Amino acid sequence: MHSTHSTRPGLFQSIRATFDHLFLREKDPAYIYVILGGITLIGFLLRIIDINQYIAYDEAYTFIHFASRAFKHILADYSAPNNHIFHTILVGIAYRLFGGQPWALRLPAFIAGILMIPAMYVTARRFFSSNQALAASALIAVTPSFINYSVDARGYTLLFLFALLLTNFAGILVTQQSKPALIAFGLTTVLGFYTIPIFLYPMAGISLWVVMTYLIANEPWQIKLRKLEVFMVVCILSALLTILLYSPVIIFGSGLTSLINNEIVKPLTWSTFLENLDPRVIKAWNKWMIGVSSTAENLLSGGFLISLLLYRKVSNQKLPLQVFLALGAVILVVLQRVTPLPRIWLYLEVFYLMFVAAGWVWLVELIFDQFFNPSRTQKILSMSILLIFISVFTNALIARHQNPVYQDRDLLPEAYAADYLAQHLTPEDTIVATGPVDIQTAYYLSLHGIPFERFYQRDHPVKIQNALVMSRQNSKYKTAESVVDFFKLGQVLDLSRSQLVYEYASVQIYSIPAR
Repeated sequence: MHSTHSTRPGLFQSIRATFDHLFLREKDPAYIYVILGGITLIGFLLRIIDINQYIAYDEAYTFIHFASRAFKHILADYSAPNNHIFHTILVGIAYRLFGGQPWALRLPAFIAGILMIPAMYVTARRFFSSNQALAASALIAVTPSFINYSVDARGYTLLFLFALLLTNFAGILVTQQSKPALIAFGLTTVLGFYTIPIFLYPMAGISLWVVMTYLIANEPWQIKLRKLEVFMVVCILSALLTILLYSPVIIFGSGLTSLINNEIVKPLTWSTFLENLDPRVIKAWNKWMIGVSSTAENLLSGGFLISLLLYRKVSNQKLPLQVFLALGAVILVVLQRVTPLPRIWLYLEVFYLMFVAAGWVWLVELIFDQFFNPSRTQKILSMSILLIFISVFTNALIARHQNPVYQDRDLLPEAYAADYLAQHLTPEDTIVATGPVDIQTAYYLSLHGIPFERFYQRDHPVKIQNALVMSRQNSKYKTAESVVDFFKLGQVLDLSRSQLVYEYASVQIYSIPAR
């Protein structure tokens, strides 16, 4: 009995010590964590108010084609990059536990979006002061793009979260190659890749920074090479475990090509690559700055430049992480000859905001230290960050009320169309629609228990008795005739007997019998 009782405290202390080692650079005053908790709570409120807004096309596609299907299908089908497998597994679990309502499908992304706020503090604290880390967390909490992706049933917030955690563990590894940090780095890498393969971009930049930090260290080459060897072994093991997790796709499913040569990562010709690069970069920057005024944009740029040019004073870094994050991305883009979509670069905005906060808070701390002792400066700044944050939060609520990021669910024509179809669909009817109308309508029909199989699919043609053809005015297929032509059903359906049976906003439904 004595040994059992003595083991439990020892185990608890060991777990606590490991946690502290991985997530706490040093223990900060209690009021810092109270403020962080307040910032996280406000970040939660900014996100929860949008969690039940209408389901967008990509969310509906992920649900209809992947998350709602059997888990063996989720694991093996990468026929479209929408299947962010680890995230899709979590959505599949949420769907089976809570149903298909928008909030349930968005739960994994939502939780990851909330966790990004304390994760930002943990990671920023690895390199900066507690006030710099608090300010970085506050920026993440109120930035529109991260609020939006926290209520988007895709894997991006998970990717951002893993990128932050990987950086935190890398910050430990450049000072101490402890076993917990090595294991945490490896497992985070695997989870990041299993969420979305584009985790390669943050992974490359962070790893490059670790390697270069080892190489410039004031240590004998034998020690440097030993550290590099250990780090590379962890990276290789992570790669092998990632391949193992993707083996159902490679061996039984859509194949290796679907992973390494899909439309997102397929190499372009040099001329097409160079032609698309500049517009995509500008579009990515504009996406970062959604909801940000020009004045605020200039202030953000100023903070980033301070942290970059004075990085040795602003942080405890031996080399500027921001340079290597950018360098890793540039090297990969050139090697792959791809021009990724703007959302692919959002992970860089996470770090951009970290360095913005670090730069400005360092400058303010430097000024305040001229008038107050350091402990007084820390308290004043902490409270100032909280007050400014509350002010920004209030403005964000006002701005959202005046110009909502998401339309109301009831304004989505496909939602109303699904309600109509649920009431009028007969066994003889086949729904004929193209994207995005088909997928979004299919999602809302699923809430009525009507499966996607009721839609006509070119790769699984069925005999049609009567077609309910959906068209949308603001899409490529604006008329019933264009939809019928798309599916090559002109010889099957009698367009001369077409009847408009439903219309709301931009969506129309025509009943067309077979010939």
